[in-house]
Amino acid sequence: MNKKFLSAILFGALMVSSTGTFVSCKDYDDDIENLQGQINSNKDAIAALQKLVGEGKWVTNISPVENGFAVTMSDGTTTSITGIKGADGKDGTEWTIGEDGFWYKDGEKTTSQAIAKDGEDGKPGATAPSPKIDANGMWVVYEWDAVKGEFVEKTTEISAQGTSAYVVKKDGVYVLHIADETGKFQEVTLPATSDAFVVEAPAAVVKVKFQTAKWQPAVKNTTEKAKKAYKTLTEKFTDLAGIAANAIVKQGGELPILVNPANVELTDKFDFSLQLAKGKVLDIALSNPVKGIADDWKVNNGSMSRAAKTEDCLWTLDVEPAYNEKDKKYATTENEEASLVVENEKGTVVKTAFAYQVSADDVNENVDVNAGTVTYAPTIDLTAVDAKTEKAGIIYANEYKGKAIVKLRDQLNIEQYGLSLDGNVLTIANMPANVSGITVKLNVIALGLNGSAVDKDIDVTVNQDIQVAGGLEDKNVTLSTEKVSGAYTQNVLWDVADFQFTTATQKDAFFKAGKTMSVYLLDENGDKPETATYTYTTDDNNLAQYKSDGKATATSYSDFAKFGFSLNAANYVPGTYAIVFEATDGAATIVKSEATMIVSNPKAEDIFKLVPDFTTANVLQVIGDYTTVNNKVVYDLEDGILAPDFAGSDVTYIDLDHKAWEEAMGADTEMGAIDWIDDQGRLSVYQNAWNGDDTKANEYMLNKERNIRATYTLYGNAKNTIDYDFKVIVKSSVYTADGSNVTVKAITGAFGKEVNMTSNISAVYALGINKGKALTLFGNAGGSTQKDVTDYDAPKKDAAGKYVVNTDATPIEIAKADLIKFGMTVDAYTALGADDKFFLTVENNDVTVGSENCTLKGWETIMTEVNKYYTYNNGTWGDKAGLSADEKAARDASAEVALFKAYKDKLAYDTKKETVTTQAKPASDEIKSVTFAWDDTKLAEKFVTSTTIGTDGKFTAKAEADIKASDLVNGKAELKVNMKVTDKWGMVMTKTYTVTIKK
Repeated sequence: MNKKFLSAILFGALMVSSTGTFVSCKDYDDDIENLQGQINSNKDAIAALQKLVGEGKWVTNISPVENGFAVTMSDGTTTSITGIKGADGKDGTEWTIGEDGFWYKDGEKTTSQAIAKDGEDGKPGATAPSPKIDANGMWVVYEWDAVKGEFVEKTTEISAQGTSAYVVKKDGVYVLHIADETGKFQEVTLPATSDAFVVEAPAAVVKVKFQTAKWQPAVKNTTEKAKKAYKTLTEKFTDLAGIAANAIVKQGGELPILVNPANVELTDKFDFSLQLAKGKVLDIALSNPVKGIADDWKVNNGSMSRAAKTEDCLWTLDVEPAYNEKDKKYATTENEEASLVVENEKGTVVKTAFAYQVSADDVNENVDVNAGTVTYAPTIDLTAVDAKTEKAGIIYANEYKGKAIVKLRDQLNIEQYGLSLDGNVLTIANMPANVSGITVKLNVIALGLNGSAVDKDIDVTVNQDIQVAGGLEDKNVTLSTEKVSGAYTQNVLWDVADFQFTTATQKDAFFKAGKTMSVYLLDENGDKPETATYTYTTDDNNLAQYKSDGKATATSYSDFAKFGFSLNAANYVPGTYAIVFEATDGAATIVKSEATMIVSNPKAEDIFKLVPDFTTANVLQVIGDYTTVNNKVVYDLEDGILAPDFAGSDVTYIDLDHKAWEEAMGADTEMGAIDWIDDQGRLSVYQNAWNGDDTKANEYMLNKERNIRATYTLYGNAKNTIDYDFKVIVKSSVYTADGSNVTVKAITGAFGKEVNMTSNISAVYALGINKGKALTLFGNAGGSTQKDVTDYDAPKKDAAGKYVVNTDATPIEIAKADLIKFGMTVDAYTALGADDKFFLTVENNDVTVGSENCTLKGWETIMTEVNKYYTYNNGTWGDKAGLSADEKAARDASAEVALFKAYKDKLAYDTKKETVTTQAKPASDEIKSVTFAWDDTKLAEKFVTSTTIGTDGKFTAKAEADIKASDLVNGKAELKVNMKVTDKWGMVMTKTYTVTIKK
């Protein structure tokens, strides 16, 4: 029987109840939907194994690793596959069947028998299904129950908690069970030996149906037309005479299998059989292996979506169940799932899982025939399923082995289109060019499985695409910056005239056609994805037809001028899109065209601007914050950029000069070596000379332009970003070109006296957040002084010099709780009377309590220990410098140190002198230096003792007696001073003022 007829005969449904992955010679996603579960994890690893098995490689070793297995193939490559759920990192588990037929877990024998002992007719016993994990996280195995004669589930006491991967070795293959992100186990099957191959059922349950019916032509053909049709058929097909009345007639079915590697060719020299779990070999013959499966085999809800190709790893076997004369029925799998057993010429035996159900489908309905729709070709097989319409030209129901007589019935129809038939193959010699389809008038006489016959006229529709010279034009689209009804949208339209229709008939057909525009975002290699990124259709009213203004809706073909869709900028990213457009009338294609659409963002310079108040000559002028980060000026760049609302606030910054330096692998001394953007995304640069003389040249960053890139997310789409490049410069906040932020009050000095100019000079910040605030230009020089400090080694004593005392000259009582710490023995302590008291002495003190003698530590003993760890540091009591970790630990454990801390504040002490060095108080951080110089040195030397002015701004005027009276004007002298202020940014500001010297 022709396999093209088998949609109803093969089998009714293929049900998927678990997820399985078969290692195959190609990816079946294009051809088989849900035949193999999509593995979300380990995709690359599984693909690598697929390739190797397809090349004939096999597994040489599987070893457990964290959360999975390392699979070593015969070519020496090792691939790791891990489950996702094993958070505890548990190694993969291995289940094998030993030579004794029992299950072994990780090499340890269990009590469960995995091989049936009593196979039929000398055949080996069936192999148990693979172990699994139950809802409580325990291992479940299948073991042979000799009493029941079948495998039964047994929940073991072995915990499987944390298991994310396990492997089962049986029947010549390894089956890896890998947990995905949902915790569901997926299966990967691999050959275990060099001569092994893998056979698998294409799903967890495969229902193979064959049809049976009672042969009753006399009963079924009661009309004269039916009787005549049956007679015509018996004359045509003489083998029908051999079928007895009321005989059970059978046809079908076919059994699909997956075979790997790809180079394995099934032949009739292979042995095929179906075996139940109990070991019974069914009386069902399997033969005639053919690559591929029936063209029209379709299965819904997790099955094949279209026919597999001959180059795939799918094969089909003819199924011939034996007929039991006694029971008057054909052999089936008896409502159980059977395993397919395959043995090659070398004797290698492999088995599938228990997946196949073979059953009979009794047909009681009479034969029927109907017309379908096919796509035009010069020759068409009317019984083949059309790839486009998914129908055959002639659709049979309940027919018997394709026994039918097909004829053209209308002579005008024949002559008009040049029609002829050769069996089921139709030839069309004169297909009109300007029509979308024609009707072919047929008469069909068909035979049913139950002996019924039908004689029926049908009209088969043959569709064709309209041939036009034009098509869709390519588009360049810039995403909109204008909001329409709350969204950034724009219409993308095409002109109908671009298709160059030659007749009104064509244009009318195009106007009325249903239209679909599929938009595919091409990947970086220019490849189109399998699924459209966006789809627009006239049925969904998101593909519109307009008049010539592109706004008003077209009402007929005569005013139909444009069509297209509304593009929402939030949904698109810049890139190249493939447009696939199709206009159809039912199954007929009116027009099909493809084009390219390039989508771009608006130009960055058009949508971003630097804040005008902060910008000079297109460079962002930055003062920044120099106090937040030591030695740095930082600035939030977003404060200097005006961005549109569709840019949002999600922005990152890159120092382009630093990036260029990295790409060029520049020297560390170059300006680009330091990244001006910190880890918080701020502009961050060193203050000039921040490290004094050790400041590197490329750390002088102020007053230098820098190239920065801001990257924004547009339209709320995380996948759409745009770069905005600009220049920035960081300037001083204390510099003015004219020194206007420095104020000098009148400075007057007396003859023969020192004059301090700094007291009359003040300044404020010129720019930035401190603008107008006081700026300290001058600091102090610092120096060393003597400071009176407590001398802990010289406590005050009583008159006799025995006891240490407090400020009242009273001895310091030792708290009873501290006596043992001071050295009192336990026996002495327990012998203390209620009124016994002891006082802290200068030296160690021998005491007697009752009959017990002991020595209490004196202050000198305590200080001997304390002085090991403490001293004065620049006038402050504290740890000695450089204490090691061991010394610090000894200090913290010292009883004497503890006593010192407890009693030191109770004693009175003498004082001693300690040298205290104070650091110079610097000017404000922004100020590097301030210097003074006489504007006219020769003039100044007439009135001052030195022509050099110190950085402290002080000078000494000569005594009046040392000055010529003739050099004075009205008894006084006026001298100009140039003060230069150098800030941390390296800017130098000069302020000139006058100093007056008089009596």
